[in-house]
Amino acid sequence: MDIAALRLGNIGQLASAEDVVRSLGAVQAQDYGQSLWALGLRTASCGIADIEEALRSGRVIRTWLMRGTIHYVLAEDVRWMLDLFGTRDLARLTPKAWAYHRMTPELMSLARKTFVSALSGGGCLTRREMIELMAQVGIPDDRQQSYFTFIHLAQEGLVVPGPPRGKEQTFVLLDEWAPDQRSMAPEEALSLLASRFFGSHGPATVADFANWAGIGIREATRGFDPVKGSFVRETFDGKEYWLPPDLSPGSGAFVLPAYDELVIGYKDRGAYFTRYDEIPISTYNGMFYATIIEDGQIAGLWKRVMKKTSVDVELRPLPGFDVDRLAEHTARFSSFLGLPVRTLVKDAPSTGSSKVSWRSRT
Repeated sequence: MDIAALRLGNIGQLASAEDVVRSLGAVQAQDYGQSLWALGLRTASCGIADIEEALRSGRVIRTWLMRGTIHYVLAEDVRWMLDLFGTRDLARLTPKAWAYHRMTPELMSLARKTFVSALSGGGCLTRREMIELMAQVGIPDDRQQSYFTFIHLAQEGLVVPGPPRGKEQTFVLLDEWAPDQRSMAPEEALSLLASRFFGSHGPATVADFANWAGIGIREATRGFDPVKGSFVRETFDGKEYWLPPDLSPGSGAFVLPAYDELVIGYKDRGAYFTRYDEIPISTYNGMFYATIIEDGQIAGLWKRVMKKTSVDVELRPLPGFDVDRLAEHTARFSSFLGLPVRTLVKDAPSTGSSKVSWRSRT
């Protein structure tokens, strides 16, 4: 079983940003520019304007969900996912975290009342305007109080990031921005999430699902058991993998954005290092690089350099990789951005042994 190629086959050519997010369950999105391409490359022809329109209209929402990390999620799915993850993330906040940010429950209550008053009736404020409101009621931002407050109120389901205003992030009230929320019991919600994960990330293990969702193995198993009859079980290298029926391997060369689900969605990433030498795909503090993928294998790193009227794609391929294989995909990237792309080939990234395994880092 070629695990990496089969996972690549799951990318597909979907019609819209909503279809991509629905298929994947949630899409990691802390790097805004990179995450737009994560959605775009999984569609047949959507451009960046199409993806951003889905965000401006509120059909797709970008907020803090699993593992306390910002994700894209369908508007109708925000509440049940927050019920699964937001409550537990808030419960993990220690007195030390509150003290570091010089926040108290009383100050959080004050911020909550301030934002409800300011945003009710369709209000939409930028991050900077929200910080100014906090200052007006006596909450400074000298210890990142705003960051702590925004995440806290988002995870409790009060606010969510709204439509971008230029390059600035905004906030709106969740109940006004996405009023049509689905309600479901925790076990039903967990099983729906498991079904979406294995349907879009398979072949995957229950440990992969647990790592992706930020939950324990027992909880992951409990969520997967009711739906696993819809998937095929394969055993490889002593591990039990689950994948959708009739899944075909993918092929071709791609430039994936940083934090892409094809790489970050698994606890064990060893399947991506069977053709080329192993290279660091993240930093020690968990920042993931944009990767070159060939037939599911990591074949190097890349980055984009945005200019006024064009974009440079700087490739750092590993020895043996034919950069000409990327021509079709970089043309798709150019179409997505609506800008001409110039491809530059740089030195290969460093390879060799490391004290840290890049295959299984989270």
